[in-house]
Amino acid sequence: MTWMIKMKRSCYLFGLMLCMQHLSASADVANDSQSGFVNLPAIGNTNSAYVLCDTSTNFGLSEKNASNSNQSSLGQCAVSDDKLADSPMNAPIDGFTLVGIISRGVPIPEPYAAAGGEEFATLTDTVWHNNDTKECIFGTHILMKDQTLANGKRWEINDITRGGFAGRPVAIAYFMKPKPSKDYGMPEALFRAGRTYTSVPYDKNRLTLPALQDAPAPTKAISKNQSAAMNENWVDFTTDISFDDADGVTKKMTSMLYIKTTCEQRQPEEKEGAIRLRTTGGNGQDWLEVEVPGLVPFGATIERY
Repeated sequence: MTWMIKMKRSCYLFGLMLCMQHLSASADVANDSQSGFVNLPAIGNTNSAYVLCDTSTNFGLSEKNASNSNQSSLGQCAVSDDKLADSPMNAPIDGFTLVGIISRGVPIPEPYAAAGGEEFATLTDTVWHNNDTKECIFGTHILMKDQTLANGKRWEINDITRGGFAGRPVAIAYFMKPKPSKDYGMPEALFRAGRTYTSVPYDKNRLTLPALQDAPAPTKAISKNQSAAMNENWVDFTTDISFDDADGVTKKMTSMLYIKTTCEQRQPEEKEGAIRLRTTGGNGQDWLEVEVPGLVPFGATIERY
């Protein structure tokens, strides 16, 4: 059974502003890191809705430190630039300007949390816009907090799914900071990404990408059979973060995850349920989905399945 929790929207401001304490803010910038972006086809390929990014840690089951790894070992989806290391508010592609940011706490209510309303993570939702190309880049970052669920376990996020991209081209990338944070350590890499609504639990006995064949309906949140259907309105990022991971390899925050798409209007919109945070049970946890409001291209639609 998959448990779904909805989170109310919060206030936000567009433009340059102060961000969360664990990320440093700066003025809008540009750089030339775009080679790491990978296109996600809306109609899929012959085998999978997903593409592989970094699998060198067996989907978070072993350690890896970007500071002693070359760039190629971070996978085909990685971008790298000194300006990104200086501040995550810097755009990953030349010509994009920061136009929107939300930083919000993510609570889990009772009965899943011992005390309803406690915040288990901080999610930062960022948007850059290129006025010449009429494109936007949506950035996602999550930092876990020191909280325990009512069952005594830690919340683990395996997949982050974002909606609002139907009818638009999509390319994805991620930036993994090369040096650990003093307080939070290294971020987790991006293992794979897909043009799909469906998250797929990692199976160490099946190292191939989730198949299109025998996939559940494209409205299914989590698949049981290592398959996922295309859904052009959604992008799924697979990672593995927890404040204290049961598998013994703890990463408390994500890398910066990027989606580049067309964006006719400079300002995005905030939509209920545009971001879904999912536990897919890799360490024996119950499946869990938390709905979070998120920024989308102006005029985009978020389906409620």
